[in-house]
Amino acid sequence: MVAAGFLVVNGCKREATPNAQVESTSLKSAETNSFKEVTSKLDAGGDLYVYLSTEQWLKNLSDTLGKWRDAVASAPGLGENQPALTNGFDAVTRLVKESGLEDISGVGMSSIAREPGIYYSKLIVHHYRGEGNGFIWTMFGKQPHELDGLDLLPADTALAVFHDLDVGELASVVQKECEESGVPQAAEFVKNFPAEFEKGTGMKWDDVLNSLGGEYGIVMTLDPAKTMSLPLPTQVPLEIPEPAVMLVVKVKDDAIFNRIDQQLTKKQQMPVIKTDKNGLKMRTMPLPFLNLRPTIAQSEGYLFLATSDTIVQEALAVKGGKAGLKSSDEFKKLTAGVPQQGNQFCFLSKRFGETMMTLQLNAMENNNGTPPQLKELMQSLIQPEKAGFVFMVGGNTDEGWQFVGNGNQSGGKVLAAATVVPAAVIAGVALPAVAKARAAAEKKAAHTQSAQ
Repeated sequence: MVAAGFLVVNGCKREATPNAQVESTSLKSAETNSFKEVTSKLDAGGDLYVYLSTEQWLKNLSDTLGKWRDAVASAPGLGENQPALTNGFDAVTRLVKESGLEDISGVGMSSIAREPGIYYSKLIVHHYRGEGNGFIWTMFGKQPHELDGLDLLPADTALAVFHDLDVGELASVVQKECEESGVPQAAEFVKNFPAEFEKGTGMKWDDVLNSLGGEYGIVMTLDPAKTMSLPLPTQVPLEIPEPAVMLVVKVKDDAIFNRIDQQLTKKQQMPVIKTDKNGLKMRTMPLPFLNLRPTIAQSEGYLFLATSDTIVQEALAVKGGKAGLKSSDEFKKLTAGVPQQGNQFCFLSKRFGETMMTLQLNAMENNNGTPPQLKELMQSLIQPEKAGFVFMVGGNTDEGWQFVGNGNQSGGKVLAAATVVPAAVIAGVALPAVAKARAAAEKKAAHTQSAQ
């Protein structure tokens, strides 16, 4: 036993020495995989390089689920629960088969420092050429296109997310699944939905679908020249850059705007400022008591729903040629090596992260119920001066989805944080309880000793 232990220990020591050599092999996989196809799109030599073959366990997944369905259905003692379980398995199996999930052959990720503090990252969700016919490959954009949403972003944009979505295809998938679910209420719901929608909105559901252009976005600006005081329980009010939010919908006609405009005019419950000039139709409802100016507008093929008319006017000014986010040094640095075409993009500025982290810290510091140990831990983790920023573009190619972007967070660090931070939070919550339990145990032991 001692000799065996000695050999194990010394063997481990030898393997850990700096001069240890590991023999390389040139084995070739006996099973088909997409390693070559996926890794040819990744960048080696950085802090993260991952390939996962999904071919063996995703291919024919629907058949595997079908076998599980049969096994569960034949189990004794299910009684009246059997139809529900069977229907559930059938629904999941159909979704897997029709989604195109089984066509995913592999997933790859890489991250490499393009320059100190800026990391170039990629995510590949691959299918072989000629495959990828399910709705996960078509519903969110079939072909990459110019990122027109970038031309609507003011210079003080802090957050912007634009993506393609075929709402008609999404509605068709939901309708089919409800009709085949075996649940009468679900089938009845989709059957009555068009009539109920028209009754509630005054528009036909098909007219709405025909009006939508397939692109949607959300934009938040933070104006550094204006500040907003937040009503927090602090001695000094917390000042943050004044925010404005805008939802953007690409449209083919003005049917949706006209219907909303008609309702606003009809109700006349509040004053509405109307603007109709140079192709812009805009309706603004000032709410002085909330310091808001809710606005709906349409121009340049887009429908806007915003917290103020100012952000809409600024977006259209950028569209008309005014310098916007694309002209900033921060954004130019983030676009290096990133595709100029795609089906979605995400921009997150450092200012946004700093503002959110500042709010989190203030909320936590003013929460008397937060344990001191957890406060100290979270203060070490939430550092506004190290807030993240990123620009990433995703596109649907003939070999699947590809996401490419730049940011100040390395891929390895993000993956590590996803593991470490939750554990740290749990530890932070547990420490006070452990300390309290130990103190109680020591007090009890001392009391017992004194009693003896």
